[in-house]
Amino acid sequence: MQKNLQSFRKYFLRNKLRFNMIILLAIIILGGVLRMYDLGKNSFIADEYLDMNSAYAYRMTHVWQAWDFNFGKPNTADVNQARDVRAWMYKWQVAQVFKLLPPTEEMARLVSVFWGLVSIALIYGVAFSFTKKRQIGLLAAFLFAISAMGIMFDRKLRMYAMFYPMYLALSWTLFMAYEKAYEGKNKLARKIWEYCSVNILYIIPTLILGYVSLELQLLTVNIAAAFFGFVLVQAVLQWKKERKITANKYSISTLLIIFVSAFAIKFLPGITGIFVTSIKFFINNGGYFEKILSDYNNWMLGVLFFIVGGYFLYQKEGKKKETIWLLTSILVPLLMAAFMWKRTQGIQYVFFLQSFLIILVATGIYAVAVFFEKHLLSISKKAYLVTIVLALLLLPNYAYFSGENNTYHRTDVGDYRKVFLYVKKNFKPGDVIVTRNFRNYYLSGMHAKVFDFGGESAVNDFSVDQLRQVVEQNNSGWVVLFDNDTLFLTKDAKLYLESNLSKTDNAAVRGQATVYFWRR
Repeated sequence: MQKNLQSFRKYFLRNKLRFNMIILLAIIILGGVLRMYDLGKNSFIADEYLDMNSAYAYRMTHVWQAWDFNFGKPNTADVNQARDVRAWMYKWQVAQVFKLLPPTEEMARLVSVFWGLVSIALIYGVAFSFTKKRQIGLLAAFLFAISAMGIMFDRKLRMYAMFYPMYLALSWTLFMAYEKAYEGKNKLARKIWEYCSVNILYIIPTLILGYVSLELQLLTVNIAAAFFGFVLVQAVLQWKKERKITANKYSISTLLIIFVSAFAIKFLPGITGIFVTSIKFFINNGGYFEKILSDYNNWMLGVLFFIVGGYFLYQKEGKKKETIWLLTSILVPLLMAAFMWKRTQGIQYVFFLQSFLIILVATGIYAVAVFFEKHLLSISKKAYLVTIVLALLLLPNYAYFSGENNTYHRTDVGDYRKVFLYVKKNFKPGDVIVTRNFRNYYLSGMHAKVFDFGGESAVNDFSVDQLRQVVEQNNSGWVVLFDNDTLFLTKDAKLYLESNLSKTDNAAVRGQATVYFWRR
């Protein structure tokens, strides 16, 4: 037995690549467990309903439209093709799952879990490619595997779980296309590299990934801003080095991007208008800095490892271009989000930047470990391992998993499943329901008449006259409100609810949920 264990150890430890792959596999399994555990426990929330409705409608009709689970047919009351076809590549995969498995919350979220596991493997590969250190790749993979932010999005029925690896892969192929010298034998490809400094081998993958990423989320356009930041910094560094302006590929790229952008804004307002109008200078969205660092137990420690990682990779390892690429990939979009984006702050809008932060933080952990290994020669190996273990114990926000409100147990939103189940159990023939109809997944098979009071896209809030008309024309019914629903009711409508309807007091209706009813 002892001999078998020793030979087993030698077999794997002698081959470092094999050993690293075993560790990576273990990290992926850990990430899978954290993402799969109680996957269907929490009810759908927010835009998960929209993706569920359109994915199931496509499964049943092969048309991108919304499904009405209440009546078991396509929804004709709220037709919005742009909404239903959005992120169709992600939702198509969900529709395929429903061909084999029932349309439950758990099954619907499996696609996100899959892409979460892809992200763990991909961040390892990209980190290794940029740093040439497999240890950094493993550290980055582990940090994402246990990332509270990553787990949260990989357990939701939302395309952000797929967008994360698509954007990271796009960033990597774009860097390789622009900076990786062509070393093959193809004469045309060699000429293109010599005269245009473009590696043609990565052009097609970049275009494909760019298309897929853009189909998933318009946030993909941030790659252009990050690329501009990279070439601008490189052009400045080249100028400082040569002390004169030269026609190098960085200066030419900088001028070309400025010219194309100005041309598009001037002559193609239909295309650029949506981006130009969403930008305003000196907006205070500083909360994005807190959001991007929410994975770390101490934000200052996270920033410290980030800075050390950038310094180590740039100065000590000589990976100057890779370092600048990683820095501009996160800092340019993040600074734009914090000071220029005219939109409500949401962690989903910066989630795709997390991979670049993780790679540099992982590099920082490795750099500190190497420092102690070199300067504590008497216990060098122990110092290296102890540093990494301590960093992985102290840095991540493990408290998230035992917190009152997390991805496994939510208290900040109403339990839609429980609340609608209560309504279904107490529903009488002739009852009507006033609620936001896109949540009809939990009205499945009821065939109840629903009055939808709209939401963000509604022209006007639901008025007291509309509410009074529903109550007066129907002898009995329910008003079901969740979270921020009251924002879409007028002040008089809210007062009418409190004064004229009975509020439910039941254990099933707690937290951010309120149910009123009337019965004559």
